[in-house]
Amino acid sequence: MKFKYIKQNFNKNNVDASLFVFSKDEDNKRVESIETKPYSYWKSVMKRVFSSKVFLLTLLVLIIFIIMAITIARGESPVPLDRPDKLPAKPNSEHWFGLGLRGEDLWNKMWIGSRSTLVFTVIISIVQISVGIIIGLIWGYYSRLDLFFIEFVRFLSLIPSLILWLLVIFLFGGEAKIGILIGAISITSWIGIASVIRVQTILVRNAEYNVASKILGTKGFRIMLKNILPKILPIVIQTASFAVPNAIALDSLLAYYNFGFVTNSITEASLGSILNEVIADTAWQVYPHLIIIPISFIGGISLLFFITGKIFADSLDPKLHR
Repeated sequence: MKFKYIKQNFNKNNVDASLFVFSKDEDNKRVESIETKPYSYWKSVMKRVFSSKVFLLTLLVLIIFIIMAITIARGESPVPLDRPDKLPAKPNSEHWFGLGLRGEDLWNKMWIGSRSTLVFTVIISIVQISVGIIIGLIWGYYSRLDLFFIEFVRFLSLIPSLILWLLVIFLFGGEAKIGILIGAISITSWIGIASVIRVQTILVRNAEYNVASKILGTKGFRIMLKNILPKILPIVIQTASFAVPNAIALDSLLAYYNFGFVTNSITEASLGSILNEVIADTAWQVYPHLIIIPISFIGGISLLFFITGKIFADSLDPKLHR
């Protein structure tokens, strides 16, 4: 089948003007706009977050836990001096968590330990996340610095973290104070988060909107903060949700090696020191509550922070808003 192309001359003067209706100025503006519902990123995030019943439940439990950790047994000693030689006892109506190894009220001791661990955890997490985000963005955005950061991270990774922490502790007097521990742990704790952010930054740094910002003369740090960080924020939050459980695990690990920030188990306590004190003794085989309660506290706090962070991170993804 063949088609014959017939060329015709088009003359606009021969077009009947009555067939067309000219739009007004308001209509011209409307043509350039997209007819859709008003959209606000953070309103959509909050709407999605607070529509999750699981998030509301975990957030409520987490808030109640933090309030109780701050207020219960405030100013009291984990092991009162009037109970130095009493034996452990199972939970009862007078002592809800029973009595500990020295006859102390385990209810008060657990909340005192939770308070100390939360302070340690929050500080470690803030340092870890802040340093990881800053170094990860710089590492991923400036490709000329990639080799330097790779070699620097490789050097830090060659030394086992525990050995490096102990070395720092010994250099500052051999006493594991909370400030020295935070400084020692902060040397390597940022590497995991920085590596994740570096990869995500590399994936989006050459996107069209970032190239346009460079052409318009926008500085690199502004592009990182305004363009790249919001784009990878869900991944940052999801990665950061592991920071709190990791910090609690560090507290337990250091307490196990007697390098925790709790040096006197009578006047001070942390969840890690309580757990390791129980494991070092055999009384928990007769009184299982001695080990069940600390493990429940540590596991419960870690799970609450993880679920809350995971749901919040998912809500930050704009692809899920519509």
